[in-house]
Amino acid sequence: MASFHWIQSWSERLYQWLLLAYPSEFRREFGQEMAQTFRDYCREELRAGGIPRLLPLWGTVFYDFMKSVSIEHLLNVKNMFLHDKEYSMLNAPLQLQVAQLTDIGRKRPSNEDNLIAVLPEDLSILNQKGALFVVADGMGGHSYGEVASQIAIDQIREVYYQDTSSDIPTALTNAIKQANAAIYQEAQSKPSPANKSVSMGTTCVAVVIKDRTLYIANVGDSLAYLINDQEIRQLAENHSFVAEQMRKGLMSKEDARTSEQRNVITRALGTKAEEEISLTITTDAQPGDILVLCTDGLHGQISEDEMREIVTRYPPEESAKLLIERANENGGLDNITAIVIKIS
Repeated sequence: MASFHWIQSWSERLYQWLLLAYPSEFRREFGQEMAQTFRDYCREELRAGGIPRLLPLWGTVFYDFMKSVSIEHLLNVKNMFLHDKEYSMLNAPLQLQVAQLTDIGRKRPSNEDNLIAVLPEDLSILNQKGALFVVADGMGGHSYGEVASQIAIDQIREVYYQDTSSDIPTALTNAIKQANAAIYQEAQSKPSPANKSVSMGTTCVAVVIKDRTLYIANVGDSLAYLINDQEIRQLAENHSFVAEQMRKGLMSKEDARTSEQRNVITRALGTKAEEEISLTITTDAQPGDILVLCTDGLHGQISEDEMREIVTRYPPEESAKLLIERANENGGLDNITAIVIKIS
């Protein structure tokens, strides 16, 4: 183990020297995250197979290093000849680092959450429609909640990308309306023993990222947050009883967290023929910002400060795991789902 510690220490030191080859602005923005990611991979490889496992890792590192450091310096030179640097940044395509994870939690017999991340490979589609992310939290016994949330993400993806218009807010809202209709129709077709329609529904939060604009549409208490080093902002409106009481000034955040009615939602897809959809648009997304979509199994179990601390400290893949671990440590009362997206 002592030799492992020695070789890991020298590997990390060598990687830090490699980082010095990048432009200073790039190092300031990404250096710490890259070093942390390398440290984690190095530790995992040593644990898995010892020193021989480091050779393939370093082969990949050197290949990526030679390619990326050349690109960054070329971009740096290019920017020196642009009179309007802001114009260059606004027209550069956003790069998204995405991690998505769902967990059954510690109390539920099954997982009724569903999620999807769509980054079109066709650049013409990506440029026109952007990238789509959806999280849905189903409800209903006998696996009906899982069916509802699956219908939601499938319908939203299909309907949104089949719409050829460039009106993103209308296309996104219409896709969620179609999902609501499909779930409602499915519920009507499944009579219960009392010859009544079954209880089937789902919450939903959907986000489209195009250029620097975020389009957020939601129904229920699945939410979206925009996070950076300075703040965390909730972008989606929480359609729950306790959230509405808080907005009216009738309940504090502390009381809402422990209220017996904290799981009562006021809107859901599929519970009636038509449902009101909240839409939020923000145009100030910046490189380095982090977007988190999650069900109440996450945001109901950890504080916003905890969420911000985790996602600003760790890369998306590790952040998603740590968020779910923290929610489980705090009780894991519900299914837990998160999509973590870093904009760069």
